[in-house]
Amino acid sequence: MKIHVVSFQVPYPANYGGVIDVYYKLKAMKEAGFEITLHTFTYDGRGRETNLETLCNRVFYYPRQTGWLQQLSLLPYIVKTRDNKALLENLCQDDAPILFEGLHTCYFLDHPRLENRRKIVRMHNIEHQYYSQLAKQSRWNWRILFYTIESWRLKRFERKLAHAQMICAITEADQQQLEKQLKGVEIIHLPCFFDTTCYQLTGETKPYVLYHGNLAVEENERVAHYIIHKIAPLCPKVQFVLAGRNPRLRTQLPENIKLVPNPTEEEMDKLIQEARIHLMLTFQPTGIKLKLINALVKGQGHVIANRDMLYGHTLGMLCIQAENPHEIAQQITLLIDNPMDKIQLEKRNAELLKMKKAGISRLSLLNRY
Repeated sequence: MKIHVVSFQVPYPANYGGVIDVYYKLKAMKEAGFEITLHTFTYDGRGRETNLETLCNRVFYYPRQTGWLQQLSLLPYIVKTRDNKALLENLCQDDAPILFEGLHTCYFLDHPRLENRRKIVRMHNIEHQYYSQLAKQSRWNWRILFYTIESWRLKRFERKLAHAQMICAITEADQQQLEKQLKGVEIIHLPCFFDTTCYQLTGETKPYVLYHGNLAVEENERVAHYIIHKIAPLCPKVQFVLAGRNPRLRTQLPENIKLVPNPTEEEMDKLIQEARIHLMLTFQPTGIKLKLINALVKGQGHVIANRDMLYGHTLGMLCIQAENPHEIAQQITLLIDNPMDKIQLEKRNAELLKMKKAGISRLSLLNRY
């Protein structure tokens, strides 16, 4: 089956959030026999990647048109900056179905030239809710204004999803909400895709607590400060490691916290594999956090997560839930000297394998018509 895939960003290296889902979905689709034409936007240092050409029959790259002038629109900024006429022309080269990865890529979803095409939208979040949460968390007035306006624009734009024939929600909670919002559109739960590499389970970890993510993202920055000021002081003898892209932490780090800025993919994998405990915290109950799956798949340590991190999916059965600093510190104290054994790890991996197979099996639904 031929299919066009429109990605919001170059999905390699697959080292954060949504691009993990996109990249490993492409791998699964190729293995399932799809002939893929990938369309992707270049920005933030991501350009042409020969790795993608091994997965896709053709790859087209488009510059993302960023800048303040793009704000002067009723369209969401994340959508308007991906308006590219060359993309439309390339989509019209044949009549193959189109998979739009994220609301970000849906500028042409209702275009008359695509009226008779089968159009599928992968929803990574209920985007207007995500931006509303960002507005509530931001400490900067200009960001609060941007997030608030963007949330309004996204909610308005989400009505265009009615022009799709299928919506693929990343969590069951998102599926239920979208079913209430949209009538006449098929909405399915398509679990997220992630690395299917079989990691060797040695059970050998080191006594440190890891929090990882893109530390330039405000949500992750807030969690990092929460760990520094609220949790780490309750565990003065425990080593914490904060690792991720472009950290901008404006605070003095205590002696028991180590910052690892911009680790390579190999360095990050090693940190994840060797951590005794993974802290998976968020204050935004939206979508699914791919870094949680990354820690469960690649890691060999305990995963402590809060309610918001576990919202809308079933991964909570593989984690230890704790809500406030004292509960989290108590669990860290109990677990830091007690590594997971191989039997526990094998049970966890078996559950993750079920999830992988569920996502792969549902790819056939993209070929329904």
